[in-house]
Amino acid sequence: MLKSVASLDYIKFSLAAIEKGLQLCKQKAKQTGRPFEQMMLVFDLDHIGSAHFSCKQFASSFTTLVTLFQEHYPLVLRKILIIRAPEMARIAYASITAILSDPITRLIEMPSEADWKWALAQYVNLDGWPIHWGGNRAENGDPKCPGTIRYGMGPVPSDYFVDPKTAMPDYDQLTTVYAGDKHLISIRIKEKSRICWQYMTDDDDIGFAIHFDPSFQANNLTEMETVFPYIRLECTNVPISGHYVAEKAGNYIIEFDNYYSWFSAKQLRYNIEIEEL
Repeated sequence: MLKSVASLDYIKFSLAAIEKGLQLCKQKAKQTGRPFEQMMLVFDLDHIGSAHFSCKQFASSFTTLVTLFQEHYPLVLRKILIIRAPEMARIAYASITAILSDPITRLIEMPSEADWKWALAQYVNLDGWPIHWGGNRAENGDPKCPGTIRYGMGPVPSDYFVDPKTAMPDYDQLTTVYAGDKHLISIRIKEKSRICWQYMTDDDDIGFAIHFDPSFQANNLTEMETVFPYIRLECTNVPISGHYVAEKAGNYIIEFDNYYSWFSAKQLRYNIEIEEL
C-alpha cells in the first residue's frame, strides 16, 4: 500500500479506523446500558512475511503511527493482542520497543503461533467471535462473518504503484539535509495567505513542522509558536502534500528536520507556494 499512497494518508486512515472503533463502542454502550471504558485491538499477522518487516517505508510509518497513538489515545486501550505472529514479527517488535512507553508495552501481548487461540479466549467471548479468528461464530456458514467484519481486498496490484522517479518531476528546490541538521525556510506573511507544500526524499523519512513568530524577532524555534505540529513521515515513494492557512501576519518558519538521524543525510526535493486569500 505504501508504494501507492502517501504515508500520511495511511496514518490518517489508521487513526480514522480507531475513531470509528470508538464510535461503535459508544453505540454499543448505549444499547446495553453498560458504560464504555476501554477497547481491545487484535492484529492478525497471518500471511505477513519477511518482505513486510524489512520494508523501511512500513517500519517508519508504523513507528510514527504508534507515536501518535501514544500521544492522543493513552487511556483508550485495554489490550493489544497480536495473533499468528511469525518469529520475524517478534524480532521486529523488539526493534521498536525503545520508542514505546511503558504503559503501551504492558498492553501488548504476542502469544506463540500455537497458543494464540487460548490467549484470545482470555479476553473475548468466543461465541461472538468469527471461526476464522479462533471463535465459534459463523454467518450463514461463512467462518469469516463478512456481514460484521470488513475485510481488505488483498495485495495492491503493482500497476497502482507510484514510480518515485516520476512522482515529483517538477520541484523548485533540491537540498541535502545532513545527519543531525535541519533545513529551515523563512516566509514573511503580510496578510492572510495559504502556505502550500510538497516534498519527498530519496531515502527514508524526514520531520516537518511550521513555526510562527509575530514579532519577527525570535532567535530560534523554541521562542516561536508551533502552528503546524511536528510529524516524521516516510516520503521516498510518494510525495507528501499539504497546506496551512496563515491567518496572522508574521514570520513563518518551515522546518525540515533530520536532527534525529545519526548517520543518514537526506536528499530533499520540495515546492513551497504562497497564495494570498
